[in-house]
Amino acid sequence: MKKSEIIFIGAIDIGNVATNGETRKNQLLLRRFEDLYDQVIAIDTNLWQKRPWCLLQLLCALIGNKGVPVVISASDSSRLLFNFLYYFPLKKNVNDWVIGGALPDKIRSKQFKLKSLVKLNRIIVEGEKMVKELKKMGLNNVVRVPNFKPIEYSPIIMQKDKKDSFHFVFLSRIHPLKGILEIVEACKELNSHGYVHQFDIDFYGAIEPGFENVFKGLISSCNNIHYKGFLNLTNDEGYKVLSQYDTMLFPTYWPNEGFPGIVIDAYTAGLPIIASDWNLNNELVKNEETGFIIPPHDSQALASKMKLIIDKDIDLYQMRCHCAGLAQHYDYRNVVNEDLLIQLNIK
Repeated sequence: MKKSEIIFIGAIDIGNVATNGETRKNQLLLRRFEDLYDQVIAIDTNLWQKRPWCLLQLLCALIGNKGVPVVISASDSSRLLFNFLYYFPLKKNVNDWVIGGALPDKIRSKQFKLKSLVKLNRIIVEGEKMVKELKKMGLNNVVRVPNFKPIEYSPIIMQKDKKDSFHFVFLSRIHPLKGILEIVEACKELNSHGYVHQFDIDFYGAIEPGFENVFKGLISSCNNIHYKGFLNLTNDEGYKVLSQYDTMLFPTYWPNEGFPGIVIDAYTAGLPIIASDWNLNNELVKNEETGFIIPPHDSQALASKMKLIIDKDIDLYQMRCHCAGLAQHYDYRNVVNEDLLIQLNIK
């Protein structure tokens, strides 16, 4: 039997705990490739500016293994490699496993050259919206593969007692473009109508440098908003904490938002999501089934959907069960399997 090999290039941060969405995804891809290939040549480009020797490793891997498929999973730095491979075509089977949702905008702004992307075997993106946008630009080598995570946890979902208060959670980077102000304004709106003792909101995530004082000032204006620091979701204990909440709030308008991993985290914990109609969110959240889609920048719409939950005007229990039932679709072992690799023509 012919030996199966692959070259995997990306910011992996091998040997360390992943600190962002890119390294988390790449560590899982590496783990899965190691399961499915006889040999994986991994080139870790994390912090490559401080580790210039990795560029020599990369070049040696490309020159010395001409018949081996290449998967590049990197953000902005990948454009340099695609441009290099356009002018010095060392490989025929090169694939871009795209990080985030900003590739169409980066092509329009000339950060990525269309002619170098046309020559790739596959461009792998996380949503149908990106597939359609890129195909309109003339890229017919685009396929959709959803984001993924290890799904090990199964939540215990309980019916809410009539007297219970409701607990909302935000879990992402604490940045103004993630909809922080809209959440605080929605909270104030509900409090002004007498709901102050019927719900609370907890924030988890790293606070953007320079935003800390503003954020603390915002949440201090509502007694039922709290900052909880970091929630570790690398083990079941973190998901047990998350599953104690009722609904996730995600009114983002972050420009590079692709398929946010926190959507999978929410489903794993059995949480519906109130999300903005931004980038891929309306593909990932089924309105009135696994959450609600609201317009971006709209605190009134956010307050209205939160009120539906607090007033028990929707069947939250069924929504939570539906979310938990979807989680396994996003397990990395189910998404990245042998059939997919054959379909992508990289095995």
